[in-house]
Amino acid sequence: EKTGLKEFLRTTKQSFDLSVKTQYKKNKDKHSIPIPLDVFYVFMNHNINSFIRQFEKGRHQALVSFTNAYNEAKLKFDKYKVEKSLNNQPRIFQIPGYTIPLFNIEASPSTVKMLPFGYVIPEEINTPSFTIWGSDFYVPSYTLVLPSLELPALPAPTSPLEFSLPEFKILSTPRNILIPALGNITYNFSFKSSVITLNTNAELYNQSDIVVHFLSSSSSVMDALQYKLEGTSSLTRKRGLKLATALSLNNEFVGGSHNSTISLTKKNMEASVTTIAKVQISTLNMN
Repeated sequence: EKTGLKEFLRTTKQSFDLSVKTQYKKNKDKHSIPIPLDVFYVFMNHNINSFIRQFEKGRHQALVSFTNAYNEAKLKFDKYKVEKSLNNQPRIFQIPGYTIPLFNIEASPSTVKMLPFGYVIPEEINTPSFTIWGSDFYVPSYTLVLPSLELPALPAPTSPLEFSLPEFKILSTPRNILIPALGNITYNFSFKSSVITLNTNAELYNQSDIVVHFLSSSSSVMDALQYKLEGTSSLTRKRGLKLATALSLNNEFVGGSHNSTISLTKKNMEASVTTIAKVQISTLNMN
C-alpha cells in the first residue's frame, strides 16, 4: 500500500505470463585458416644439412672417446695379468679319486689349474678316468686347456661415418583448418502482467554483413514505465570495414538517440558521431 500499487492490485491473487524463445540457424559458410606447413618444410630442408654435420661430429667424438677408454682399460688389464703372473704361481686344486659302490665305478684323481691372476677362471682341467670293476669298460682321462683371456684392441676411427636423413617433401593433404561461421541467432522475451507488459527481441544475422538488432518496449498503466529502446549495429566487409551503430530511447521523461559510423580502408579512416539526449521532469527540462 505504501508503494502505491494498491490501485493496481484488484485481487489478492495475481497472475503473469512469461515466455522465452531462442533460435539458432546454422550458417553454411566456413572460415579457412591456413597452416604454414610450407614455411616449416623450407626451414627443415635448410637446416637439415647443419643438423647432420653436428650429429656426425658428436657421434664421431663419442666413438673416439669410447675406443680410447676401452684401449686404456685393456692396457691396465694386460699389465695386471703380467704382474700377477710374475708374483704368483698358478694354484692347482686336486680332487681325490672316489668309488661308487652300487655301480662298481672307480674314478681316478683329477686336477684343476687356475690362472695366477685370479681364482675364478681355470687355465687347465684334467678330467678323471672311470673304470668299472669286473669289466673291460674304461674311460680315459682328458686334459682340457682353456684359451687365455685376451681382450682385442679396437682401432680408433679415422673418419666419421656417413649419416643422411630423407628430404622433407610437402604433403598433398589439405593445409587449411575450416571453422564453421557463426549462424543467425534470435532471442525473444515476453512478460505480461496486470501492471506491465514487457517485450524484448534480439537478433544477430551473419551473412555477407554482420547485423545486430535489439528492440525492447513496454506498455503499462503507469506512463513512467512505458518506454521503447531500439538499437542496430552492422559491420560491412566490402571494400574495407564499416561499422555503423544506431541507438534510440523513447520515454516520458528520458529520450535520445545515438548514431555513429566508422570506416576503415587501405588508404584512409573516417568516423562520425551524433548524439542527442532529452531529459524532461517537473523541475528540469534539458535537451
